Amino acid sequence: GLPTSLTMLMSLAGRPLCRLTRQAIKPIIPTLSQVSHLSSGSPVTHWKAERYVSVLTFGAIIGAAAYPCLAVDHSLAILIPLHTHWGIEQILTDYVHGKATSKICQVLLYVCTGLTIISLLYFNQHDIGITQGIKDLWNIKQRDPAELH
Repeated sequence: GLPTSLTMLMSLAGRPLCRLTRQAIKPIIPTLSQVSHLSSGSPVTHWKAERYVSVLTFGAIIGAAAYPCLAVDHSLAILIPLHTHWGIEQILTDYVHGKATSKICQVLLYVCTGLTIISLLYFNQHDIGITQGIKDLWNIKQRDPAELH
């Protein structure tokens, strides 16, 4: 089955997520070993895990638009890199050949995914968060070239 932390994330869907404190959110953040556990095992288990993550990602994006809060930002910080990781992993499987090259690419992918998750969680915890960051990017006004001189 799914790791406990992802199961907990799915069970939170019926509760108001923003009432959770930062300390209450920490137990639902999966560790890298739990995330890598999803990609190991049978292809059917992996396929199901990909579907769960896709549905959860879609729900988190809708949640970010409708009810932005720390819990939703933390969900996005984990789900989007995980979804991207699996997509790139499939590309590497299909197009990177040679045992050593394949292994190096896999290790680099895990490092990049781990650093991305850690960086996004840090951004959520210590800065404005993913949702507000995207809103701020959308609201950047283009400067008039005459103002630059």
